[in-house]
Amino acid sequence: MMVIIGALAMPRFLAVERQREEKSIVEVEDLLRMFAFRNAVGTQQIGLHFDQSTREMSLWILDLNPKDPEGNRVWQQDRLSSSVELPEHMVVNGVMSDDIEIHEEVWTITSNPDGSRPRIGISLSGSETSGTLMLENYSSVPARIDLEGTVVRREIDLDGEGRGSDRW
Repeated sequence: MMVIIGALAMPRFLAVERQREEKSIVEVEDLLRMFAFRNAVGTQQIGLHFDQSTREMSLWILDLNPKDPEGNRVWQQDRLSSSVELPEHMVVNGVMSDDIEIHEEVWTITSNPDGSRPRIGISLSGSETSGTLMLENYSSVPARIDLEGTVVRREIDLDGEGRGSDRW
């Protein structure tokens, strides 16, 4: 009897776990989208922050210090976006900022003071699903590059490749 109940419950449990992990990947994708948006429309530096001990990814902003408005700006969690808490079995497998791998357990990727931002890649995996997200430095929408048929556009220096006179 217990074997039958277990056989019926296990697929349902795995489906719920897969949905939870997929939801987390979509939430991280939304956080990257907000990072790009806030960077594009604002004048303040934006940071994408992750802490492995809390399993939380959030946006930070370089803003006025509420305790000393006349002093230096300080990094604070962005009030306009929600943080993402990864499920228990989901891990960040890899993080890249401008093609440089980040290996720390606590990291922050920031936009540049001149308003530009790095190319960001984040790879997540759980017990039931995984996903790789890429936010190009010129794009406002991250791409999930592990899905079949996803095309990620890359900058090409036609002059540098000797193709400056090629027709478009």
